[in-house]
Amino acid sequence: MGRPRRHRLTWAMMRSARRNQAIDLDGRVLMMNHAQSQPPLADAHIHLFADSFSLELRERHPEGELAQYEGLRSTYGIEDALVIGFEGDPRFAGNNAYILGLAAGRSWLHPVMYVDESTNSDRAAALLDRGYEGISLYVEPSRCASTGWMGWANEIFALADARRSILSINAPAATHATIAELAGRHPRARILLGHLGLPGVAPAPDSARLAATRDLVLNHPCWIKLSGTYACARPCDQDPHTASSAWMHWLLESVGTDRLIWGSDFSPALAHMTYQQTIALPPLQTLPPTAQTNIYGATLRRLLASGHQGQ
Repeated sequence: MGRPRRHRLTWAMMRSARRNQAIDLDGRVLMMNHAQSQPPLADAHIHLFADSFSLELRERHPEGELAQYEGLRSTYGIEDALVIGFEGDPRFAGNNAYILGLAAGRSWLHPVMYVDESTNSDRAAALLDRGYEGISLYVEPSRCASTGWMGWANEIFALADARRSILSINAPAATHATIAELAGRHPRARILLGHLGLPGVAPAPDSARLAATRDLVLNHPCWIKLSGTYACARPCDQDPHTASSAWMHWLLESVGTDRLIWGSDFSPALAHMTYQQTIALPPLQTLPPTAQTNIYGATLRRLLASGHQGQ
């Protein structure tokens, strides 16, 4: 898939984007409602890799991802971030230990551990006891059809249910019937679907292909991360948000703002769009202040707090 063009911003524009501000798609300063004595941002989906996500991003930011994100936190007033572990590529082996180590002394950083079929439920429980906020699960259609995967996933969902843990799931639409079945068995698992639910390129809300997705988000306990809009973009798109707009409007109208949470997908998203663009999602800008406050941070903070209280 072709890469959407990033909008160029001048240094003066960058300097004008102080705490609790963002720059909209035309480069104008957009004051978010949270700037008006409301809670700061909470980012529901970031990655931090010891050696950066890619060579391109490492060359653009030799200071490293942690230092880069600390700068973004200062600029945009981000006081919490859910750091999603990923070890599904040999380049990122050890990412779980890395992000847990970063969390020490950084109260804003909430690590979520990556698991796959090599991590049984006993091992996952022991890892949770070390201080992870929850579990990160990446689901492939070719795997979730197998009996072995389903048995393993059922144990992971059962653990998340018993612990009331966050279960961050990146799963394309073809897997959502399976995810819904597991969610139905374990309703206390707090499922956070990444990247709009990964509905595919230019998703049409009434598409038959998304029937299982609609069932999952409407009839099962889950929250949807408003992140990764670039994954919906077509090669011809100049704006990384255009192709996801109809789907996002459907989520707002049908799922409701109480179960939508913003995430940036730092740093992978920066290969496709600016950080400002990850914040300035056009369908959100006309929402009432309370709805914006919930989406941009308050709902994620409630999820984190309820986990700490063991509710």
